Amino acid sequence: MASFVSHTTTSTATTSTACTSTTAVNSPALVRFVTAGLVATIDSYRSGGLPLHRFAWELVSRVDTLAALDAPARVVTRLRWLQRTVELLNTELGAGGRRELSGDEENSLTVTLGSLRTVLATLSPHSPLSTRPAPPPHLSGHPAAGAAVGRLSGPPL
Repeated sequence: MASFVSHTTTSTATTSTACTSTTAVNSPALVRFVTAGLVATIDSYRSGGLPLHRFAWELVSRVDTLAALDAPARVVTRLRWLQRTVELLNTELGAGGRRELSGDEENSLTVTLGSLRTVLATLSPHSPLSTRPAPPPHLSGHPAAGAAVGRLSGPPL
């Protein structure tokens, strides 16, 4: 059984959770917990509660945690691409010795934050972690639900 360690940071963002097991865990409740923490981190950054460098660090930590929890690979891949955009903006800001992002950088970050929220919404309680589509509600309890769905989508007999 995997063990989990939680610790509270001094930031106003959220509580950080890390998986300490070497085996992947697929628990929808844990994925939702980390996802909710990531959404709270995004909100905290947007409200001015986190500086960009701390937001970039939180984003890396939480995406790594989602990957360790065996979240769908396509979602983790999208999150990593968006995470890299945030890291790049943070690096450019630090390398230039500036305190504020330029207008174009700010626009890029705004689009990235919106995209992060969109990708995270696919991990919400209403979105199954399975890539196999569920049968329609009127067929969900029927033993031949899978076969019926296949027949309904083909040409008429």
